[in-house]
Amino acid sequence: MPQPRSEIEEVFHSLLKNLNTAKLKLSESELVSSDFHSLFNTIQTDVLQLKSLLIEENQLTKTPSQTRTTMRSSSAIETKTDTTPQFVASNESTRDCASMSGVKFTIDYLEAHVKQCLLCLAIFPEGAVIRKQQLIHWWIGEGFVPDTEVGNGCCEELMYHGLIVPVKKEYSDEAHAFRMDPSIRWQVVEAAKEINFLEIDPQGNPIVGTTGHLVLIKGLDRVRVRVRSMRGSGGQGLISVYNVDQQYVHLDKSWFSGQRKLGTVQLGRCIGFREHHTELLKEWELKRIGACRNLRYLSLRGISKIESLPDSIGDLYNLIILDLKACHNLEKLTAAVTTLQKLQYLDVSECYLLDQMPKGLGRLINLEVLKGFVVGTSKSKDPCRLIELSRLDKLRKLGISIGRQSVATDEELQQLSGLKNLRCISITWGVVASDKKQSLAYSGTVKTAESITDMRLYLPPKIEKLDLHCVPFREFPEWLSPTNLAALKKLYIRGGMLETLSAETGWGVEVLRLRYLTNLKCDWDAVLSLFPRLRFLENRKCQNLASWPCNAEGIWQKLD
Repeated sequence: MPQPRSEIEEVFHSLLKNLNTAKLKLSESELVSSDFHSLFNTIQTDVLQLKSLLIEENQLTKTPSQTRTTMRSSSAIETKTDTTPQFVASNESTRDCASMSGVKFTIDYLEAHVKQCLLCLAIFPEGAVIRKQQLIHWWIGEGFVPDTEVGNGCCEELMYHGLIVPVKKEYSDEAHAFRMDPSIRWQVVEAAKEINFLEIDPQGNPIVGTTGHLVLIKGLDRVRVRVRSMRGSGGQGLISVYNVDQQYVHLDKSWFSGQRKLGTVQLGRCIGFREHHTELLKEWELKRIGACRNLRYLSLRGISKIESLPDSIGDLYNLIILDLKACHNLEKLTAAVTTLQKLQYLDVSECYLLDQMPKGLGRLINLEVLKGFVVGTSKSKDPCRLIELSRLDKLRKLGISIGRQSVATDEELQQLSGLKNLRCISITWGVVASDKKQSLAYSGTVKTAESITDMRLYLPPKIEKLDLHCVPFREFPEWLSPTNLAALKKLYIRGGMLETLSAETGWGVEVLRLRYLTNLKCDWDAVLSLFPRLRFLENRKCQNLASWPCNAEGIWQKLD
């Protein structure tokens, strides 16, 4: 364990943290000029320079790696005749050296689990946009963090130290991805090499060695040979298989056979905001994955040619995260999934060929996120019903797909209101486009069954975000009211037949996004009356709302 920081070190640690906090807040404001950001960067660099010099001159470094650094620089310190001019100097080489020394100091003094999380970023190429959610899932798979909440805390700390920079979608108030400065990335790569966390080539790219991390990148060939050599050269077997940007993934039985320490398997590509199409070659080798009993994170996100999962997946009793989003060929979700008692995250959204969920999902009592739940039809064979979800007391996020022939009793629908911890819910209604070549349409003629339009939903009172897709009704439903949804802050309505907004005033909604509502009509004054706390509004391709005071991108923001 690192020794306690000295008083001077604590002062500089606090100062750097405050500077980074201020910089983060400033980055969220469009009103701050680039000159002001440059000033903050200069201040931060000066502080790092001052700290580095004081540490060396006062011999305050405590860790072995920092002691070696002090010893290497001791002869240069002894020959100095006057330290003051060198301290004042502000040339670029001195500034860069001090800055890099400060970055290394910051990395060395991170808590052990936070440092491990940071070193994972060494696998990504320079300039890559790294998705926050998938990064945290990897950390969980590695055992560095126990859950998403702790993972989010690690992200916050890395941002505070300026080691990662948040990347936001345009006009979004949340950061769902990160980027790393090239110079900081190089320091992270060096730190990963120093403790043998990863093997890195001279260009800074990860290679398959004896560390147990198999990283799939463009141009990586002969993976089978390298995995075998890992075992034969003193390696510990695989710990993780992580696909950065490889489109065609050649599965090999050596990845799963006897891999008792394997904790992470992410086969879908993970860079950027856009979903990437990925293909598995030899997809039948997935049946061997049941042997990986320590697996905590499995992602097949965006992979085609997977029609079903092997029943052996039920043997993964340590699995926490199962991500199957956008597996467009997936036709059936095996009932073996219902035996995964530790599962916290299940995503089958955008799997359009699924027509029901396996009965027994209610047994997954640790489930916190469930996306893509399909409400079964009268023809479904023993499907999971909505009433089962009432047992999931820990559920925070829920995504439901209601087809044109979905069947749900009023009693079932009332059970949704009992999910006391649910904060975000997304509801997608099945539609038939006027153009039969399209499976979904946000505009144009939409036909729905009468049973769907008459369906009343009972939402939990503490919902904070509600996302409605392809709404099948023309009038704003009565079950959506500010009285029932007093905690609602974000309301998204995307596509469908809606012609009016709520008749009730007093909504607490702060963010309203309306997209592809070609039939919607509403005066701007009425919007402000309905949503008095509104601070952000998006109006995208709602042709009858052209008079609203939005900019060219359809955005309106309230100025404080």
